Amino acid sequence: MISVIVSIYNMDRYLNKCIESLINQSYRDYEILLVDDGSTDNSGKICDDWETKEEKIRTIHKQNGGISSARNCGIRHACGEWIIFPDPDDWVEPDYLQKLIDIRIQNDADLSICGHFFSDKIWNENAKPEIMNTEKAMEYLMYPNSFSGYAWNKLYSLDIIKKNNLSFDEELETIQDLHFNVQYFQFCNKIAYDPEPLYHYVIHDSSVSSVNSPQITKKVKGIVSYERIAELLHDKYPICEEMAYASLCVLCLKNIIIYYRFSINNKKILLLLKNSFEKYKEFFYRCKVYTKKGKKFSNLVGFSPRLYYYLIMIYKKVNRILDK
Repeated sequence: MISVIVSIYNMDRYLNKCIESLINQSYRDYEILLVDDGSTDNSGKICDDWETKEEKIRTIHKQNGGISSARNCGIRHACGEWIIFPDPDDWVEPDYLQKLIDIRIQNDADLSICGHFFSDKIWNENAKPEIMNTEKAMEYLMYPNSFSGYAWNKLYSLDIIKKNNLSFDEELETIQDLHFNVQYFQFCNKIAYDPEPLYHYVIHDSSVSSVNSPQITKKVKGIVSYERIAELLHDKYPICEEMAYASLCVLCLKNIIIYYRFSINNKKILLLLKNSFEKYKEFFYRCKVYTKKGKKFSNLVGFSPRLYYYLIMIYKKVNRILDK
């Protein structure tokens, strides 16, 4: 049996579509655990209503503790042999569970992974099915735009999770999925990846909320997440450790641009971005994953983040003109 864990906080606008897609699965040996993480909107009632209608659904109400806390609660209550974590504002194809369990069984894998749509576009159109050992899979995991570090397109073994006391880190406020996957992958002998897109990752209109001060504060906390991920990789996977620190630097560069573009006034955040980039930039510069184009002007960050921002904006504007 598969346990499908849906962590929910204030998602009443999207929740019904998500649950409907999960109820209409071609694979039938599964349960759905709706973990209401202290929602203050109508999400809790929607969960209860679905529980009364569908025998596959169980609802768990808990105090708000964040997505990691809710998922860990789901792990504790799960009855399945396998477990997966779709998000409540996304939706899945009818054969989402069937194909994930099939590729796992066919390849005797400890983890199976499917492809996904990014809004209406396929995330990685050029990917091919692969069976990977731990080292190769770890490199794919850390590589930008591969099968991604999220938990919603991966079918995990509950036995591996419980035997090794794995859990989502409740201290992390962002990039928790990648941190969990780095832990889990280390206990896998074989990982099966089929890039066929079965999961629909929906991007909502967050043009305002995504750049306000609380949101950028949360994003910047990804620095801590990447540091912890790099520590997990240090002993066995030096290439992946380098990619983790390089990704940390990219996070800093992107948020420096957001900081100036939207005139965010928080000097502590700017100082953290600047200092963190300077601390780990050697990993970024030697990481072959990121091209020279992606590293353009970044050597100016330590001298003047504002100058870096202006030069990047000029560079992008010139390229737009030349492309016309």
